[in-house]
Amino acid sequence: MSTLVNEIRQELAQVVTVPAGRARSSRAEALVDRARATADAPLLLNAMATLMSAYDRGDERGRMFEVFDQALRLWDEDPSLFGGHASNRLVGEFEWISGLDHPEVPLASLERWAGGMERRRALAGLPRDTVRAQEFLLATHLGDHVRAEELLRQWPAVDPGRPDTALGAWHVRQGRDAEALRIWEAVLAGDDCAGEPARVLAHSLLPLVRLGRSDQARAHHLRGYRLVRGKGQVLEEIGHHIEFCALTGNETRGLDILGRHAVHLDGGSNPAKRLSLLESAVLLLRRLAALGLGAEPVAGPPGPAWTVDALLLHCDRERGTLSARFDRRNGNTAVSDRSRARSEQQPLLERLPLGIRGGLSALARVTVSGGEGEPGPVRDFDRLLAEARRLRDSGHPDSRAAWSVLDQEAAGRPVDGCLRAELAAQRGLRLADEIVQVGIWPSDEDLAAAMDAFEEAAEAFRASGAPAEAAVNRAHAALTLAYGHERGEEALALADEAERAVRALAESGSATPRQVTAVLLARGRTAAVVRSADDVHSPGEVERFFTHAAAYAGAAATTDEESPELRSLAAQAQRAAADCVFRNSGRRIVLLRACSDNHLLAGRPWDAVEPFLELARELAGLRERPAAEAAAAAAYEAMGHGACPVDPEPVGDVYLLLARLALESAAYEDTTRHALRAGLHYEACVPEQASRRSALAYLALAEAYCGTGRYEEAAEVVRALLPDVRNWHGGEHLLRAREVLGRSLRGLGEHPTAAQQLVEGAERLAQAYVCGPYYAAGLRETAEAPETGPEAAYQEAWENGSAVHRAGLLRSRAGQSEAAGGGPGHAASMLATAQSLLEEALAEAEGRGEQGEELRGELANTWQPLGECLAAEAERLAGMDVTRFEVMDGTCEIDWMDDTPYEPRKTAAVREAWEKVLAFHLHVADRSASFGPGWEEYRAGALSAAAEAELKLRGPQPPTR
Repeated sequence: MSTLVNEIRQELAQVVTVPAGRARSSRAEALVDRARATADAPLLLNAMATLMSAYDRGDERGRMFEVFDQALRLWDEDPSLFGGHASNRLVGEFEWISGLDHPEVPLASLERWAGGMERRRALAGLPRDTVRAQEFLLATHLGDHVRAEELLRQWPAVDPGRPDTALGAWHVRQGRDAEALRIWEAVLAGDDCAGEPARVLAHSLLPLVRLGRSDQARAHHLRGYRLVRGKGQVLEEIGHHIEFCALTGNETRGLDILGRHAVHLDGGSNPAKRLSLLESAVLLLRRLAALGLGAEPVAGPPGPAWTVDALLLHCDRERGTLSARFDRRNGNTAVSDRSRARSEQQPLLERLPLGIRGGLSALARVTVSGGEGEPGPVRDFDRLLAEARRLRDSGHPDSRAAWSVLDQEAAGRPVDGCLRAELAAQRGLRLADEIVQVGIWPSDEDLAAAMDAFEEAAEAFRASGAPAEAAVNRAHAALTLAYGHERGEEALALADEAERAVRALAESGSATPRQVTAVLLARGRTAAVVRSADDVHSPGEVERFFTHAAAYAGAAATTDEESPELRSLAAQAQRAAADCVFRNSGRRIVLLRACSDNHLLAGRPWDAVEPFLELARELAGLRERPAAEAAAAAAYEAMGHGACPVDPEPVGDVYLLLARLALESAAYEDTTRHALRAGLHYEACVPEQASRRSALAYLALAEAYCGTGRYEEAAEVVRALLPDVRNWHGGEHLLRAREVLGRSLRGLGEHPTAAQQLVEGAERLAQAYVCGPYYAAGLRETAEAPETGPEAAYQEAWENGSAVHRAGLLRSRAGQSEAAGGGPGHAASMLATAQSLLEEALAEAEGRGEQGEELRGELANTWQPLGECLAAEAERLAGMDVTRFEVMDGTCEIDWMDDTPYEPRKTAAVREAWEKVLAFHLHVADRSASFGPGWEEYRAGALSAAAEAELKLRGPQPPTR
């Protein structure tokens, strides 16, 4: 017999090696039968405990209680048959076996087990805390608040190393969120060894939101869902994550999670956990139905195709049926009351950005509520006319709509000549706006309609004794005509005619400064449109048109009663002038600042939004992060005073740019803030716009999380955006995503999976873009030996690469060097080497009679960062302490034996640096001119930058020695 007992014990030890499920349970059942035949009570109890564990792991918990009841009866009959270890194990199992979750277990059995267990644990010499905990759970389940609070007072002090989820959940149910979070403090602090991290993280989500701790709630969702994703045993926790999404404006994210676990809506071994999932599903689906999305298709249990409405009806019916089963067992309606209340909650937040696309982009739009000047439903013609004129004179964006309504009301009504002229002028502006949306070469019919409207307005104004307004409309007609096919010269002639007319009228006192400025602005815009189509004017010449208009309006605005309109026109001229200036130049920034300020001074902050956003982009491009953030904040503030919807896409672009800039500076908190804002604005765009840009924003967010050691959050964000990034052309962003995911997984200790991500990214990217071989080889090397880095891969790619590949490698290394704090001087030296390689290769190509277009393009890609680094190095020298500074290459120091005073030596070194900047831009201008047509903008930009360098050199000359 002892041989059989030992054999059974060995087989019991091997049961855990069988995969969880019916196979393990069947094997354990057979061993229970064999152990019962031996009459060895400790062996039988051990077999029963193994069987209960198999049922638990195999999602068959409903079958555990009969086995547990049999074991208790054996112990009650003769405790002396069990050894100390067997007794402790039996009564210890009570800590995790409970029939509360199963309505088929009678309430009498639950109460009997709880009552008898106190006696058994006392006989076994075990503490009675578990008995108190079970009594507390039973009281809370039955809704017996008095009994629950009484047991709570008897509860021992909470062990901070092992927070009790149920105790905290009771405090949450009673509205004591702060107390619950105190109990869960260890897990909230990130100690995942402090008990049940997945459960605590899930239960803490809504308390954190209600207490205003949204950042922590976001982090707990990202960390917590990663722990429970795809696991059928944790349906309650999954339900809490769906509930969180439904109540924080992340409905799409909630649908994604529900879809992953929809199979459990119709089944599962734990009814209470299934009920939790059904409650959260009903909550989410009700939210979607209330938003008008009831007919949308969704993932559901196996069977028919589901819509939101159909799945809502199904889940709510299942929820009601299941909660009623608990009510019948319990003899009250506590469970169904709680279930109904949970599924009928109202949203806590309109939108909590998660760093994962989860909002309803088709419904949400980032808009600014209408101002007090919106046209109302008034239909009285005189009141409509007064309102339309008020809106026009204040520059309100709703002016066009008001005049459109007025135009329809005026049909068939006798109107005087002045009003007829105004109506025709506004009609022409509306038609012209539509033409501008189309771009160059609109249809002949659209062009003719707009031209006829402006001509009608000009004639009516002239007949009404307002020749200056007639000239304004002729100028608008010229601008509209410029969009026509091969109508440029005709448009310029018409614009010149209007300008001559208004100047003559101004000299005689018959034209106001506003009318003169309007004509000058239209004249400049006409030249700009014609230049873009026919290349008639240079950018500098067009800019002078706008600069003159802005200066004229600005001077007149200081004394003229039309000051607000003049300032608005000056702002428009400055904005147009900025478009003629090469990007990332000081001149452009000055113009954009002046434009924004004039819009604000004119009392039209809604018009300042776009120039503020463009100013933020320019400053970010120049690495002036604080100033860029200030400009973006000013744009955001201006939106709050607006009167029309603001396109969320350019707002998102600015915050994405700020996020990238902050990331380069390792300012991870700022990166997180900007990336979340960018993603929120992108999700308010139409879906095809939102997908790519929001993924870029959230990729920057993941990098910031990774940089601060928040690896779980980073991994969850990257996993969510990988499906989008995989489908993009090229591989740069996929590389970044794989690299961040690999780093995150390695930070979590999942080294094999991290290496797999890095290698997969490497294989995909090896030929994707010019630096692909370098990065891909570096990723492979990092995956295999994290400490080595990509140096060997760089050498291999350099030896096997062409001039274009080598220049790309140098540009990449220069960017990495600058981001790592290597200084602009060191980066400039690498970029200068890249420029030399390309120049040599281009000379060889031209010697063979080839154009070398690819090499020219690579040169242009090298010029901009090289110019920026040279200027940055000069600025760095100018800002250094006079007692110590470095020259251009960052390595050769000043000869300290030289007795020249520090200040003159610094001045000389700074001047030398700016002379290098000037020489570089003059060289770029010459090379651009030699490349022929199509390179004019590069030449103009280089000359503009050279002019700025020349201004820097006009400072005091260094003293001679």
